[in-house]
Amino acid sequence: MKILFLVIALFYVPLDEVTIVEIRNSYKICNESKENAEAFYELTEKALEKEGAIYKGYHGAALALKASFSWNPISKLSYFNKGRKLIDTAIQFDPEDIELRLIRLSIQSNVPKIVGYYHNIEEDRNFIVANIDKVEDAELKLYIENFMAYSDVFIQ
Repeated sequence: MKILFLVIALFYVPLDEVTIVEIRNSYKICNESKENAEAFYELTEKALEKEGAIYKGYHGAALALKASFSWNPISKLSYFNKGRKLIDTAIQFDPEDIELRLIRLSIQSNVPKIVGYYHNIEEDRNFIVANIDKVEDAELKLYIENFMAYSDVFIQ
């Protein structure tokens, strides 16, 4: 009986576990509607159960996006500041993660300048350009290249 329990425990993978691919796919469409933004927020909140700066970075992006759909100025500022802090903390933890840089760049290049969160745009853009060829994960590389193809930050 103990062996059976051990085998089941070793191969048990929760069916509702969030994958990074799901998060990326949701991030692509999260700004299209309030419903998509909320779904992205819930997905990233669930993903926070996992270890890793990338999940904190995406949740920070979800909070920043949630701010854009909030009507209350105090809530808007609160969501944005929490999101900004999560993104920056994630990058401090893993500054060489190109995907985290992409998250910060996508947020900074799309928020109004008045919020003051735009100082890393050039740094992140240059980091991504210099490191895109080092990305070994084919899906991640394609994800970043697609962002680069459509982002005004890279179009010149």
